[in-house]
Amino acid sequence: MTHVQPGERSPALALESAQAVLLDMDGTLVLSEDVHRRSWQALFDARGLSVSDSEYEQRYMGRRPADVLPGLPGPSSDTRTEQAVAEMTEFILSQAHTVPVVPGAADLIRRLHAQGVPMAVVTSAGAVWAERILNGALNVRHLIDIVVTSEQVRHGKPSPEGYLAACRALDAVPDRCMAFEDSPSGIRALIKAGVRDIVGVTTTTTATDLVRAGACWTTSSLVHEAVSQGSPASQKSPVPPGSDQESIRP
Repeated sequence: MTHVQPGERSPALALESAQAVLLDMDGTLVLSEDVHRRSWQALFDARGLSVSDSEYEQRYMGRRPADVLPGLPGPSSDTRTEQAVAEMTEFILSQAHTVPVVPGAADLIRRLHAQGVPMAVVTSAGAVWAERILNGALNVRHLIDIVVTSEQVRHGKPSPEGYLAACRALDAVPDRCMAFEDSPSGIRALIKAGVRDIVGVTTTTTATDLVRAGACWTTSSLVHEAVSQGSPASQKSPVPPGSDQESIRP
């Protein structure tokens, strides 16, 4: 672990002074990316599409299926999109019991709750999956003030809509919040929302790509010591707040 240089603000200090904490779920709190990747692959196979891991990370990971399915090659309609989303949801729900928890995730939420810090989970997943994970795998739903799911927003990440809705519900100012995200699209959503203290969790994406998207620090887990000593972003080049080019990393 690379320690923060003298004079640089640490994630521990940012967390201590945060008005509220915003949390992504898949990839940040639970290691569910493999399940989501397999559900996408089943869809790609059914449509005869070849999608590389790199393209998947850039175009699909961390985003709502409803936002990107209409852009896939081949015939598209609202009915077909709804059917595909339903099939993908059914698949991942059947695999919920196999999803591991990110080390330290539940303890982080319990510690923040004990300290009286308001919390929101903002996820690209649907409400059923979110409840299954937060109530089942993590057993922390009762500790979280607000959960924003895909059904509650018109535009998913990298749109800031979900995070802005969470801040409003918590009566929190975005630039006084701290956030945890594992995908570039999620970090871009935070940047556009005005959140600046962002920890990139390197469960699905490299630290380099998370820093390029705008993360201030990176960590490989949510264990207390790892979060407190998160590696600083020495040279970050975030996507400009007005940019919507989520499909191409900077």
